[in-house]
Formats: sequence, C-alpha cells, structure tokens
Amino acid sequence: MIAVLDYGMGNIHSIVKALRLFHDDVQFTADANALKSCRALVLPGDGHFTAAMNHLRGYREEILREHVAQNKPLLGICIGFQVLFDNSDETDGAPGLVPGLGLVKGEVRRFRFDDPALRVPHMGWNTLTSVGGGPDYLNHSMYFIHSYRPQNTDPADTVTTTQYGSDRFASTVRKGSILATQYHPEKSDAAGLRLLKDWVTTI
Repeated sequence: MIAVLDYGMGNIHSIVKALRLFHDDVQFTADANALKSCRALVLPGDGHFTAAMNHLRGYREEILREHVAQNKPLLGICIGFQVLFDNSDETDGAPGLVPGLGLVKGEVRRFRFDDPALRVPHMGWNTLTSVGGGPDYLNHSMYFIHSYRPQNTDPADTVTTTQYGSDRFASTVRKGSILATQYHPEKSDAAGLRLLKDWVTTI
C-alpha cells in the first residue's frame, strides 16, 4: 500500500488520482497503523512551512522518521519537499527560523529579486536540468508554484536544478530512500507522470 499522508495541507486529490494510475492500493490517511504498515509514503501538499511542521509534529513525525530509518520509499512534493530540509524563514511572523525535519541538508528561503518583472510566487512551467544524467524527463518542464526554495543543499543529493531569474536552486533531490520535488509531478503532464510511474515501480 502507498500511503499519502493526511497532515492538513491542501492540494491532495490530484496526487492520489495520479498515483492510482500506477498502483491499485493508494490511501490518503492519517491512521497510525496504516502509515506504519505502508510500503511507501508520500508527503504532499501546498501551504505554509510553519503550518506544515505544526501539523507534522507528534505521531506523524515519529512515523515518518521511522519510515525513513527503515529505508522505505518516501516521496515529498512541494511543501512536502521543503519540510525535509533543515529550516525555513517562512515563519508565522515570529523572528528567527522554523526547524524542518532535517532529513536533507539545506535551508529554505524566500525568492528575493531586484527585478520587479520577476514575480513571486514562481508559478507555472519551468525546465529541469539533470545533474549527472538520468531519465530524459529530468530535462523536461514541470509545473511549479512556490515562493521559497532550498539553498546550501548538498550537491550529492541534487538530481535536478531549475533556474528562475538569477536564482538556480535544487528542484529534485534524492537521499537514500527519499525522493523529493519542488514541482508538482502530478500536474506536469506526461513527464511528471513518468516520474511518478518510475517511483512506483521501485517500491
């Protein structure tokens, strides 16, 4: 069973629907027993970093960490990508930084441009650039919607990068059993679905 973690973040329906194209048993759940017994876990969603971490704290975080420690596949998407890093400056107004899960090296920071023509959020189609080869869909365009991106990531974890204005950031990372994307593969037409299909075949 593939478990899509219910932790209060939005934009869930499309990833569940996409995964069901490639696997018969996909459950959107917060049930602890289901999460513990799943073969693979998906951490999806859109939203605010602080809210995401607040919703993860407790048994969800414990199960997620145990899942990774057991080297079971984890797929993070959008905010589920960002919370894997060390911290973020997307706070709820309080000074300082919000700790992330720290499962992947890097800090999540807001885009800041001097050029007023560069809108934030970064929204729409943009191109992936594969680092070190890989499937051809890793050089296709994918669909992004985000105002924050990781910095100071480990090059060894970086699968693809993406350029937005003067900023080049890690857009796909892999570390051990973790695969995570800043973009939404479930909204990225054929290339995104190929990524999901390839991930499902590995579980």
